[in-house]
Amino acid sequence: MPALSTNKSQLGYRGDYTLGPDVKFVYQVESSLAITSSPGLRTSQYQQSNVVNGAIGLGDTFVGFAGKDWGRVKFGTFYSPYKKSTDRLNPFSGMLGDYSAIMGNSGGDNRVEFGTRLDHSFAYESPVLAGMWSFDLLFSPGQNRTYDNVVQSSGSPDCNGGNMPGSGNLLLNCDDGGFDNAFSVDLKFQYEGFYATAAYEIHKNVNRNSDGIGANSTQYAALLAATGFTGAPGDATCNDPSGLLDCATYATIVGEFPNWASAGGGTPPYLTDIADETAFKVGAQYAFPFGLTVNGIWEQLKRNLPAVLQFQNERQRNGTWFAVSQDIGGSDTVSVGWAHAGATPGDPGGQHNYNPLAGPDTADMYTAAWKHHFDKQLYWYVDWALTLNHGNAHYDIGAGGRGLTTDCHDATNAIIIDATSAGNTTWGGCRPMGFSTGIDFKF
Repeated sequence: MPALSTNKSQLGYRGDYTLGPDVKFVYQVESSLAITSSPGLRTSQYQQSNVVNGAIGLGDTFVGFAGKDWGRVKFGTFYSPYKKSTDRLNPFSGMLGDYSAIMGNSGGDNRVEFGTRLDHSFAYESPVLAGMWSFDLLFSPGQNRTYDNVVQSSGSPDCNGGNMPGSGNLLLNCDDGGFDNAFSVDLKFQYEGFYATAAYEIHKNVNRNSDGIGANSTQYAALLAATGFTGAPGDATCNDPSGLLDCATYATIVGEFPNWASAGGGTPPYLTDIADETAFKVGAQYAFPFGLTVNGIWEQLKRNLPAVLQFQNERQRNGTWFAVSQDIGGSDTVSVGWAHAGATPGDPGGQHNYNPLAGPDTADMYTAAWKHHFDKQLYWYVDWALTLNHGNAHYDIGAGGRGLTTDCHDATNAIIIDATSAGNTTWGGCRPMGFSTGIDFKF
């Protein structure tokens, strides 16, 4: 589908005010630019958000204090150390082949759980130590008034984890990834052309109870059958002996919408699918004097679920990234990259074509780009990317900053819950491919 998009375009202002010897008050305000469409809510037919594109503050925005000898403390909304530690290892940032389609992306969809800005955060950034070392710390309090994080954090337009309550035609909750506190840290080393980093991030009590609604997995079907569920109009029968399904919520919904199960495919959400999610990675880069730059990352994502729920755990896997860039002459750069998502312990079974015999959920993304630099500020690029999903995996291309993503959703527009994926239908094993060209200008 031909399309125009605005990718990672920011306009901002930063400054400082001297308070005394080696102490400055620092500030920064960023605004996203809406060039190819009118400013408005960040919505699409398959995900909805209360965040406004083209708004002042949609970017790294903060105030704080800094000193040459002791570093910087800042308060606001900004990317975490985990995300920023390997930005320089991604020559496809904002393009279809952006490594965020897989790296830091635990669900294989448009959100990048460990590559997003965190609201209401405070952070410390160290100075460079011994000429080679530095580190960064961030803490974001959950600010959630519920024990299971099913509402928006106080002061935030969206759920922690992205999207507004009810996004994707789900219930009006934050149970599609809402979490409590977040902590992120990195350690960086730089010596001449060599750069290395290690980073860790944790999201506390991530609520994914909505993964049960409309699930097609055989294990979920067995849990559902044991409850006496019929799905008949007005029949709220649901007596769960396992304690894993939220029959009370199901009964409440059917009491108000008798046809929710029969016409919309509604089934009980999970009751206890709440767990910490963590990410750890190590990355390295070496820039040779003849213009070749080599990048590599190994990553481990975990969701700490009990054994009884591992059958639907798609959030735990290893990932790898490898990319090389070669400068040609004084104006051109050619880059190629490969990202791999390792096998997960399970799958929620929300895909329309979910197949329990399809094999492990893995994915490989291949990407290539050519950049022509007119000068230090402006370059033109041509980019290609292909994601090969295996098993029931559904990773896309373009997640993590591109204005428009190419994903595994179709054009379903169900007005009530869709039995096959709780909204726009997702297809496992898809193979999205795209080609793009554009310009990048830095003021």
